[in-house]
Amino acid sequence: KTELFDELFVLELANNHWGDLRRGLNIIRTYADLVKRYDIKAAIKLQFRNANTIIHKDYKGRTDIRYIHRTEARVLSVQAYERMVEEIRGQGLITMSTPFDEDSVDMCEDMDIDVIKIASFDLNDWPLVQKVLEKRRPTIVSTGGTSIGDIDRIVGMFNDANVPLAINQCVSIYPSEPGELELNQLAFLVNR
Repeated sequence: KTELFDELFVLELANNHWGDLRRGLNIIRTYADLVKRYDIKAAIKLQFRNANTIIHKDYKGRTDIRYIHRTEARVLSVQAYERMVEEIRGQGLITMSTPFDEDSVDMCEDMDIDVIKIASFDLNDWPLVQKVLEKRRPTIVSTGGTSIGDIDRIVGMFNDANVPLAINQCVSIYPSEPGELELNQLAFLVNR
């Protein structure tokens, strides 16, 4: 299954649906038109998180903290996510999601998501990584802000389990300027 990663474009949908299924479907269709026009292999990546458990009870409903408010404002139902996954598949694209908690890993499994992506800040969340590994789905991990030791450990875990793994070199700066991309790390990671 490693050929799945060859020449793969990952098109980020994330929370750009803004909690609106119609907007999410429109983004998927717009991406699909571009993919067809340029004849590329692409995945559309969603993000799954259980807002009930990922936000500490003392912070729920806070509007003065950007990420709390944004997360709560962009919650979709499981049925809405299922509809977006159905649309991605219907457009002939690869389904992909970043789960931010163990419940969301199960959601990936329930929806038969093709590729799971582990965010760089979760690369040493070993219970989450183990849960992803148990699903045996092709996985992409991001490297931004993590140590080479954690990358080595992840690669070893996935190799030992014979689960397809790709490494996404990133710098976790959004948006990034060309001089900040650290593309020299690609050769380093390949050689390692």
